[in-house]
Amino acid sequence: MSIYNTKYFQNNKLYLEKNEFLYLPENSGKEELFIGFNINNDFFSALGVEITSIAENNKELDLNFFVFVDNYTNDNYEKLEKTAQKYKCNIYLFVMNMEIFQNFHIKVKRFSRVTYIRTVMPWILKDYTDRYLYLDADMIAIGSLKNFLNIDMGAKAVAAVACDLPDRVEFLKLKNGVYFQDGMLWINIKNWIEQKVTERIFEYQGADPNRFKGQTQDIFNMVLDGDFKSIPSMFHHPDGHMDITGILIHYAGRNKPWESVLNEDDKRWREYLDKSEWPSMPDPMPPKKPQYYHNYKKIAEICYDEHRYLKSLKAIFWYSVLKIRLKLGL
Repeated sequence: MSIYNTKYFQNNKLYLEKNEFLYLPENSGKEELFIGFNINNDFFSALGVEITSIAENNKELDLNFFVFVDNYTNDNYEKLEKTAQKYKCNIYLFVMNMEIFQNFHIKVKRFSRVTYIRTVMPWILKDYTDRYLYLDADMIAIGSLKNFLNIDMGAKAVAAVACDLPDRVEFLKLKNGVYFQDGMLWINIKNWIEQKVTERIFEYQGADPNRFKGQTQDIFNMVLDGDFKSIPSMFHHPDGHMDITGILIHYAGRNKPWESVLNEDDKRWREYLDKSEWPSMPDPMPPKKPQYYHNYKKIAEICYDEHRYLKSLKAIFWYSVLKIRLKLGL
């Protein structure tokens, strides 16, 4: 029987350290929005860009950001406080006790168990609000998030965007035939705690990794199995569909805008980076380092489609060189 039962989450603090950057003006009369993120130290720049984009596009709201990490540097700490001061918002920085997540599986080497922090956020945020928005840190907002406040949850603990993944539904043996993304979640904390969602998630600690194709997203779906409120997609240009507009850009693929600029959405990310407290990145090309080989392959494909054959050939050259160096450990 798991030690991570309701009593455990009621009686344990879950975090090692809490820092508060409180710059919201009192009695502003605005509605409040609470937003949670989980990242490691390498993702602070991306997080800073996302918070900057949200603050720039949601000036009608009082914003409270909750950043959950496994560690941080002094430089990122200072930049986060400057961001709160600049946009007159509240930012809370929690260093989590990562020991409680160690028995969860990892499917991809470059991923981290930091992703599992989202499973316990309601137990911490219950002291601040009754509902909040969880967002992955590889997004930017290009519009207002106010409509989240109008979602009628009823008895549901989670509101999310359903996606068409019948193979995943079949693999996970989901009875209700529905699968949702966990990169954007609207959480009703009271319903979450009453339905013991965290406790049910922790029952999957130590499970055979072969039972899953993903990490938290698969477990969320196995626990809730269709028992969530489906909401319309709010994503801008999802999966490269340029005719679909929205309020959030999710850089969910392997190619990230902090590595290379491949399209207008990547340029937008760099523009918000310029407005943030983190250093600008004027070079649109990725570094010529082995871990970026896949970016050069994508650049080659785009340049070929645009009939820029010489640039495509150069990108293929660097893709080949960097992939070989990666395999040889050079």
